[in-house]
Amino acid sequence: MRRKRYREPVFSGGFTAFLLVIMLIGCGVVLYLVISGDGGLSIASIRPPAGYDNGAGSDGYEPGLNVVESNVSGGDTQDDAGAGDYTATDDGQDADPYNNGDSTVYNGGTANNITLLTEVDNSLLPWYLKLVNRYNYLDYYFMPQLMPVGGGHQFDSRAYRALLNMLESAQSEGLSPIVVSSFRSVSRQTYLFNRQVQRHVDAGYNADDAFEAARRVVAYPGTSEHNLGLAVDIVSNSYHGLTARQAETPEGIWLAENSYRYGFVLRYPYYHQHITNIIFEPWHFRYVGVYAATEMFERGIVLEEYVSELLAR
Repeated sequence: MRRKRYREPVFSGGFTAFLLVIMLIGCGVVLYLVISGDGGLSIASIRPPAGYDNGAGSDGYEPGLNVVESNVSGGDTQDDAGAGDYTATDDGQDADPYNNGDSTVYNGGTANNITLLTEVDNSLLPWYLKLVNRYNYLDYYFMPQLMPVGGGHQFDSRAYRALLNMLESAQSEGLSPIVVSSFRSVSRQTYLFNRQVQRHVDAGYNADDAFEAARRVVAYPGTSEHNLGLAVDIVSNSYHGLTARQAETPEGIWLAENSYRYGFVLRYPYYHQHITNIIFEPWHFRYVGVYAATEMFERGIVLEEYVSELLAR
């Protein structure tokens, strides 16, 4: 550290005070520019969720470090989260107008006679079962090896072929599934989350309520499976809305019934919202491998339950 050199003051008291005022004004201008920018100081970067620990070895998230933005572009196509339909794009707005997300927040307990874990040691799990949710963060250095899957989208290089095979099988049966979101960088997730928080603030929520309301429809940076590179949002060519009606489309029905054959699961089912803490998303599919997907499908359990049971063996 460079040692400061102290000198006798060379200006009068009045002139020194004038310089101090100018410096304070300059600092204020710089701070305003940083806060108002998309990539600078933001709600997500200054207010971590409860229980957040970014200590050594944690799975915490620190904005702006070693992030590579994908080529996926997304529009701002939703006016209000959870109200009305909107065109599916990679904007992180996984909202459902038919469900306001009032389910109880999962924090341990039991389900299907399985003792549920909150924080898990992902180092004990294979890469395809890595649990990412509000309690389990991706390290800010995390960056999967990606492969293109068409339309500018990218997917984990170890599972992209399974995704392409699933889409090709659906197409061979006369269906038209469309990938609207796959890998999403943590930096983009930060922007999307902050935007959703601001929408709630503008609607009259206080800061804490806006933060929690945003987490129900947009995952906190580092907790989204899209940041993991193993999640994909798929909609029907006949209906692009990210709503519960997606489950009623031919593509939605086929995927819900057949995705496990290719190693994918419907990650956020309607009747498991109290466990996943995510609203019903019939468009969101997660790669977990064929064996795990088959067992989860046949038993009707979600990844939180499967991982908790696996680690308890």
